[in-house]
Amino acid sequence: MTGLNHGLTGAVIALTVKQPALALPLAFISHFATDALPHWDYGTGRKDGKIGSRKFHILLFTDFGLSILLMVVLALLFPAHKWLIWGCMILAASPDLAWFYYRYLKSSVRKTQYDIISRFHIWTEWSETPKGIYVEIAWFVVIGSIILSLR
Repeated sequence: MTGLNHGLTGAVIALTVKQPALALPLAFISHFATDALPHWDYGTGRKDGKIGSRKFHILLFTDFGLSILLMVVLALLFPAHKWLIWGCMILAASPDLAWFYYRYLKSSVRKTQYDIISRFHIWTEWSETPKGIYVEIAWFVVIGSIILSLR
């Protein structure tokens, strides 16, 4: 899943659960549940889209920028819940930060040496493909509609 969709999912959890003690862990767990859906691979399955390529970084930073914009918009739409929304959005996307650690800081580490959460994360991403963009778009529309209906 894109960071944007993980963030949207976290925001829905924040706006429906509204109890930080429950919403924050649920947002973290939601990352693995949504990654279990077929989703987009940022083009990393294609020769021109390998991790670390210019194309990959452009897509990654665009996703990050749109996620930050979403945080600002949701803070304006739901000011009373902005801190919980932001916390849930960040936690919902946070497991992907492990990839930065392993791919850029510890690039010599083999997958069998990853921590247990990252190995579980890889297992949940069973269907990360270019065609997963259609699931990503549908998820964005459905979850975005739910957020708008909560306004």
